[in-house]
Amino acid sequence: LVRRFRSNGHLIARIDPLRGYQARPLNPDEPVVWHSRDDVKDLKAVLESYVEQEKAEKGGGRVGGGGCSRQRMLDLSPFGLEDVPETQLFDVRQWNVDSKMLGGSHATLRELVGFLVDRYCRTCSVEYMHIGIKEQREWLRSRFEDDVSLTSEIASIEEKKRSLKHLIHADILEHFLASRFPSAKKFGIEGCWSLIPGLFEILLTSAKLGVEHFEVGMTHRGRLNVLVNILQKPLRTVLGEFLRGSSSSSQSSSSSSSSSSSFSPSHSSSSSRERFHSGDVQYHLGAFSELDLTEIGGEVGETSGDRKICVSLNPNPSHLESINPVVMGKVRAKQAFLNDTQREKVLGILLHGDASFSGQGVVHETMELSNLDAYTVGGMVHVVINNQIGFTTDPRTGRSSIHPTNVAKGMGVPVFHVNGDCVQSVVKCSQLAAEFRAKFKKDAVINVVCYRKHGHNELDDPFITHPLTYRLIAEQPSTLQLYAKELREEGIEAASEPQILQEKESFLSMCDSELKLAKKYQPTAADLLMSHWQGDAMAELSRHSRPFNQTGVPKWMLKKVGQKATALPTNFAAHSRVEQIFAARNRAIETGKRLDFAFAEALAFGCLMLPFKAGDEAEGKRGTHEELVKRPMEKNAFIAPMVDHPTVSVRLSGQDCERGTFNQRHAAIIDQNTAARYVPLSHISDLQASFDVCNSSLSEEAVLGYEYGYSLENENALVIWEAQFGDFANNAQSMIDNFIASGEDKWLCQSGLVLLLPHGYEGQGPEHSSARLERFLQLVNDDEDRDLSSNSDVKTMLQMFSRLDSDKDGTLSLQEVKSLGMKEMESIVEWQSLKEIRPGTSTTATGGGGAIGSSSLGSGMDDSRVLKSDYIKMMMRWLARNEEAKHNMSVCNVTTPANYFHVLRRQIHRPYAKPLVLMSPKYLLHHAAAVSDIKEFETGTSFDRVISDRSPMNNLRDSFLALDPVPPSQTRKVLVCSGKIAYALHHTRKAKRGRDIVIVRLEQLAPFPAAEMTSVLGRYPNAQIVWVQEEPKNMGGWSYVHPRLSNILRTLIERGERRRGGETLDVVRYVGRAASATTACGSFTIHNKENRMVINDALS
Repeated sequence: LVRRFRSNGHLIARIDPLRGYQARPLNPDEPVVWHSRDDVKDLKAVLESYVEQEKAEKGGGRVGGGGCSRQRMLDLSPFGLEDVPETQLFDVRQWNVDSKMLGGSHATLRELVGFLVDRYCRTCSVEYMHIGIKEQREWLRSRFEDDVSLTSEIASIEEKKRSLKHLIHADILEHFLASRFPSAKKFGIEGCWSLIPGLFEILLTSAKLGVEHFEVGMTHRGRLNVLVNILQKPLRTVLGEFLRGSSSSSQSSSSSSSSSSSFSPSHSSSSSRERFHSGDVQYHLGAFSELDLTEIGGEVGETSGDRKICVSLNPNPSHLESINPVVMGKVRAKQAFLNDTQREKVLGILLHGDASFSGQGVVHETMELSNLDAYTVGGMVHVVINNQIGFTTDPRTGRSSIHPTNVAKGMGVPVFHVNGDCVQSVVKCSQLAAEFRAKFKKDAVINVVCYRKHGHNELDDPFITHPLTYRLIAEQPSTLQLYAKELREEGIEAASEPQILQEKESFLSMCDSELKLAKKYQPTAADLLMSHWQGDAMAELSRHSRPFNQTGVPKWMLKKVGQKATALPTNFAAHSRVEQIFAARNRAIETGKRLDFAFAEALAFGCLMLPFKAGDEAEGKRGTHEELVKRPMEKNAFIAPMVDHPTVSVRLSGQDCERGTFNQRHAAIIDQNTAARYVPLSHISDLQASFDVCNSSLSEEAVLGYEYGYSLENENALVIWEAQFGDFANNAQSMIDNFIASGEDKWLCQSGLVLLLPHGYEGQGPEHSSARLERFLQLVNDDEDRDLSSNSDVKTMLQMFSRLDSDKDGTLSLQEVKSLGMKEMESIVEWQSLKEIRPGTSTTATGGGGAIGSSSLGSGMDDSRVLKSDYIKMMMRWLARNEEAKHNMSVCNVTTPANYFHVLRRQIHRPYAKPLVLMSPKYLLHHAAAVSDIKEFETGTSFDRVISDRSPMNNLRDSFLALDPVPPSQTRKVLVCSGKIAYALHHTRKAKRGRDIVIVRLEQLAPFPAAEMTSVLGRYPNAQIVWVQEEPKNMGGWSYVHPRLSNILRTLIERGERRRGGETLDVVRYVGRAASATTACGSFTIHNKENRMVINDALS
């Protein structure tokens, strides 16, 4: 009997505010058969008889009335206890029942049943008997059964007043938004008002237990209320989003825009709003707040030094539950940054919907990470807003379990079930969940059973599909009304009608005031950003918190890392194959020859983890003036000395990534005798940053989302997710589409995450060949029709110069340049480099006084003046270095180890964070020709977006030159390709002695390197341009590169740098597999035949 109450009491608890039990027919004539309760018929019989006795006692002591003198007996027959005398006493201590709660160590069966009913069958219950750890079960049993504070009568007056105030504010805010914006979707909290006091209690209890930082993820339901009443986000910012969505606001905005200056962003209301207006609806937006709590947590906003907490509510898309792993990754990153190894200072809180919690697989995937060493965050608190419907789908047809939280039971997680209309029960369950998480560093789930007052949104009519339910909802008093009545009966003055009316009017007055301010409010990036470093990065268009540097490194550093990365401890019994690999790597680093992909990766990681001081290396190699102007980004690092950079943490995560899917990496070595694990890259230096390499669970969506969240929180870390095969990345497509590709555009969330997606056709079939390159190219915001004219940027710079030159003397002062918003212009490399362009003494500007020579710019910067020609050169360089900053991510398919090294380091050493999608190699990992020399890694080298046969960084250059190729003007064909097919083309060309064919490798496909490709193709004015790929025509890079290559040909012809030649010279030709519904064939024989056809066609 006792065990049944403890294990199944939650199934018959009155936690549904509408019906009591969580069961109902879909129509009046249908019996309640949803989720058979046969397994609790025994408990139900006991409960019903007990409740009937209880009612009889309250009504006069007899059942039935009407003169009937028979009192109904407690029905204990299902347990074989019907013959036990009512007065018989039992020692309750044998069942771990606290005798203090029963007034003694002995009790009758009726007293025992009453005790269990009160604890497990009222408005809250707990599901915990499935937990395998006895200590956790006993703690939950003790807290739920023995803690007198679980009864609302014992809760403090201040706690009740605080909850009442939260309810008032939540209720009035919803009414205010509904009255002012009746046609807008708000996805209000109505029906689950108790979420606000419950969520506050989680924050308060956790803060008292030492938590300082909170990461919150939630869906759209109730989000606006949480933003205003929990995070204390100024209501004007929320209302401003509604106003900007209305026609009146648009008219107001356009009129103010027309009267403002058209250039400076600082004084244009319209331009300011456009620049920082989020690309998402208001109920998806996030916020960051620092809150002060009083010692008892009475108010938010009151100063109390030891109760200051930081709360981030993360933005999320409409894909429910996809935010879960992102929040978890952010929590882990914060814990790492704070060295919070005990998982005490940072807590993740996730708010779910009932339909999504039971229906979305990412919930299970994320919870499976909770106890893994490389992913654990010490538990999170989950709150399920169980409004008993999913859009229009009834739970009876939407899940197979009574509760939506059954997925959590597989993790051994306690679930607190609570009636959403019983505020004090919600508060107490929130406190218990926070305490359990803090004590056991394990997840806890709160199932708040409530209802949804309106339809899916406020414009939807729910009566169409659920007439009976919504008749009940229409008659249901609000939680505020029920709670106020309860407190008035307890004699609490704050719940009196005059006091409640006063609080309502006060909050409503604040809302009206904020609405007036919202009409004049101009949002800034700070309103949308959630962490301090992102705010620094976006505060000014010209200011970057990330120092950029060369991607090449000194030879001494390469050798140091290489030697340490190939060293094993004494008496460590590595596998013989691993010993061979490490010996080969050691020879490569000593000779400086034949470094392969896996070793290049290890060198990139190791060099990033070591600190670098500029004094350790000379200024480095410098390119010519022409190279500096034409080459983008990293090349411009040559115009200034290498700068100091701190250590950079490296985190590599994915399925089988420690060894590597293709037996290539061996980042973690296993002793063959003891199974001890050794990670060489963690033993480079005592001064190095951390290196985390971790095999993940067999999950794509959750693990990728976790690493994305980690990358958001720590910009000084190289975070990499590797798919087992690139083909499996589409299991995480929603994470790629909704966060990685669009997160910055929607929410200003900058991420430098790297995706390694093994890609290449080797005859392994449809699911082991393609990472779906075409899908990632489609996601990049790269315009195929951009102007390739070399004069367009110069014209723009001249117009800008004319506007900035306020005194019209033909020169610019530093102050004039700063009017662009470049307040730290003196720290910009291009400004410092003016002395490299115009060394020597001062010159005289045309049309006016003397201009200080560029060589004197170091001191007295404010007095310096810049000539128009110098300004154009400086800004062109700045534009070149930042040309890819406007794009959302990069997509690359590198073919040399050196280029792989550089593109990984580029993620850290460029002045902005962008995701990098790498079609990583498989075949090339072990291909004898796919190697690089150490000189291609050294200072002065960089990532090459395009590698042609004559490029210095081409690892096949010597082999090409050995063919004695014809002059460029006589070249017959230029084969443009990407990936490993370049090697097959070269080897076949070499065998056929193809002297008049050139191969150009497109190492970075997106953003498309138009300038470099134009420069390369311009050398071959008489050659046919052919795009060659392994993939079918409707896949791969063809659809993306075709219009861009065609644009280059048109530009070259218009410039007179390429002759016209009809279909032969004016059109880009395709060579590859025919269009197909599947990525690859399943037959190895057919695969080889197709390969030969593609290669022969390209070289014919």
